[in-house]
Amino acid sequence: MIRAARLAAVLLLACLGLVLTVSSPASAACTCKQGQLEQQVKRADAIFIGTIDKVEPAGNDYTYDITASRAYQGSPERSTQVFSAGGKSACGLGELSVGTTYVFLATGTAAPYDADSCGGTSVANPTKVAKIEKLLGEGTSVEPPPPPKAVLTKVEDSAPPGFARAAAPGAAAAIIGLLGLVVVRRLARH
Repeated sequence: MIRAARLAAVLLLACLGLVLTVSSPASAACTCKQGQLEQQVKRADAIFIGTIDKVEPAGNDYTYDITASRAYQGSPERSTQVFSAGGKSACGLGELSVGTTYVFLATGTAAPYDADSCGGTSVANPTKVAKIEKLLGEGTSVEPPPPPKAVLTKVEDSAPPGFARAAAPGAAAAIIGLLGLVVVRRLARH
């Protein structure tokens, strides 16, 4: 009887441990330490301010379409992307809010840049922006690319028609209208 009670107790503890392990959130597995802003800046290849235009989830991963407005490090384009891996050990950014402006501290030299919660990416509040500008200066404005230049394409090689040829259809319509008026007046007299 005591042996059965011990076995039941061991099985109960094992089941509780399994339930707690399976039900723990994915963020609990993220063990990175964010560190100081200076360290995050040294690790980042690109630091810029951008507004989230679109969030594309793919499993636990997210890709963010962003309109960059100010760059402090790196050369992001006006329309750029940031990728954040999800999963138990990836420490991803999660689903960021569309329309919200963030300071991105990302790695990579071209879009899509990589960012995670350990790198220092956060909402672009005045305090965070001031700290970044204290370390890196005021940054540069990210301008949209210039519009394409117009190219003149010659449609045909012949010269445009002369005045007589261009005016002929209008003159013919006027003559037909006058003849019709004359006919209607004669019919009206009879």
